[in-house]
Amino acid sequence: MRVLTFGWDFPPMKNGGLGVACFGLTRELVGQGVEVLFVLPKKQATIGEPTFIFADQAEKITVRPVESSLLPYQSTDTYVESIEYDPATGTPIKRRRTILDEIHRFAHQASLIATTEQFDLIHAHDWTSYLAGVAAKRASGKPLMLHVHATSFDQAASVHVDPAMYQIECEGFHEADIIVAVSEFTKRILIERHGVDPRKVAVVYNGCDTATPPTLAPTLAGLKAQGKKIVLYHGRITIQKGVDYFVKAARRVVDVDPNVVFVISGWGDMTTQIIEQVGQERLSGHVIFAGALWDEERDRMYQSADLVVMPSVSEPFGLVPLEALQQGTPSLISKQSGVAEVLKHALKVDFWDVDEMANQILAALRYDALRQQLTNHGRDELKKLSWKDAAIKVAQLYQRLVHYS
Repeated sequence: MRVLTFGWDFPPMKNGGLGVACFGLTRELVGQGVEVLFVLPKKQATIGEPTFIFADQAEKITVRPVESSLLPYQSTDTYVESIEYDPATGTPIKRRRTILDEIHRFAHQASLIATTEQFDLIHAHDWTSYLAGVAAKRASGKPLMLHVHATSFDQAASVHVDPAMYQIECEGFHEADIIVAVSEFTKRILIERHGVDPRKVAVVYNGCDTATPPTLAPTLAGLKAQGKKIVLYHGRITIQKGVDYFVKAARRVVDVDPNVVFVISGWGDMTTQIIEQVGQERLSGHVIFAGALWDEERDRMYQSADLVVMPSVSEPFGLVPLEALQQGTPSLISKQSGVAEVLKHALKVDFWDVDEMANQILAALRYDALRQQLTNHGRDELKKLSWKDAAIKVAQLYQRLVHYS
């Protein structure tokens, strides 16, 4: 089985959960004998064993060399700055394009790649790669699987979606032979908001790494030595993620227990707004902005925290609670998340109910036995949520798709 896969993001680039999911799933598919040709829009450093194709350097494609960073989960009118080099003179030329421009360019390159490579089917991850998948299908006649990691409704956290993004989704869903949703939560959005035939949608939950990680040197050791309790938010700072509700709950927690410190790890378009909100709530002495933590720094923070909170307004899945559990820390998660369907041993709350969020944070911090129980039983659940299990289900869908076609 040879699969032409399109993705926008892949480690070691540090942009978000999309790349983490693509890496974990692809690694296990390769381990099961699936030959993956993973196409990225631009040349970058990569890890893992799939065969990588960089669309801006592929055979039959002539483009000027480009230096730029493409960020996922942005709106279609977000600008990407790049430096192109004139092939004749080598002169650098600064360009500005929207994400939408880059998506259409990726699709054009995908159609050319599809005529030069041999493969059995096409797999495209997330909305930024849907048009590339559609273009490859039209050029090759091969069946197409789309993998939905988030929708425009998730990113808008409302019905007021980006119209260009929604149009791309609808075109992709219409052309796809099968659609993989990362949760029943996401499947419902596809059916109710995009009008997708439910028979076309298969749910494959994301996974995690299940190996026991090493114990790392603690971070925030000074605060811990003072007996402070640490509550962590880790993720993008956007409207979808509900960080503003997290700050409101923090105010209520501190009113009851001023010995609690809240850490916000991440980046996003609401960062300035959240910093201002912390000031308005008079929480500057209780909130630490840690920046975007990755790899060992992130894992040290997970291990040092007493509780991780994922307050998302609309979360297709949510890898953070699984990552935290792997590092030995329980979570309080939004009921409006896909991971809530499979992770039973976590505290759960409606994102908007900041009073209940604060109550559950206080209870978790007050009762060590509760946190230990959530961690121990949660780690048992992790064994059933591996990337290997997810890859087995995706490989079965590959077989079904190729056989049907």
